[in-house]
Amino acid sequence: MRPYTKSHIRQIMSGLMKTKHHLLDTYIVELAASRWMMPVNQRSIIQIELLHHRDQALLSSTVARDGSGPLKASFLTMLLLEDTIAHAQRPFGICSGAATITLHRFLDIAAINDDQMAVAISNFASLNDVVFADYVALPTAEPRDGERYSI
Repeated sequence: MRPYTKSHIRQIMSGLMKTKHHLLDTYIVELAASRWMMPVNQRSIIQIELLHHRDQALLSSTVARDGSGPLKASFLTMLLLEDTIAHAQRPFGICSGAATITLHRFLDIAAINDDQMAVAISNFASLNDVVFADYVALPTAEPRDGERYSI
C-alpha cells in the first residue's frame, strides 16, 4: 500500500471515529493502527482492515452459526483456515465453517473519500443482515396454546 493511501485512509477513519457519519448508525472504533470496527446490531460487527498490497481494505463480519452473536476475532484467523475460498471470491465472499460464517468485501481505497467509505460500510451492514439470515440458526418460535404452525 502506498504511504499516501495509508495516511489518507487513517485520516478518513479518524474523522469517522470522532463524528458519527449521517449514513452510519454508530461511531467507528479503532482496534489497532490499521484496523477498525463498527457494531451494527447485537448480531453483527463490521471490521475494516487495511491490507498491505493493492491499496485495498477488507470489510468483514464474522458471526456464530448458532445465532449467539458476533465474533471480534480477526478475519485473518478465518483466512488461515479457509484462505483458498476467501481469495477466490472477489469483491465479496463468504466463508462458512462449522461454527462461524464470515462475510467479506475487498474495497479499493486509493481514491475514496469519507462519504464513499461510509456508504461502503453502510451497504456492507445491510448485506450482513441479508446474508447472515440464511446461515445463522435463529430461535424457533413456540406455538401459543391452540395454535398450529404449518409450512
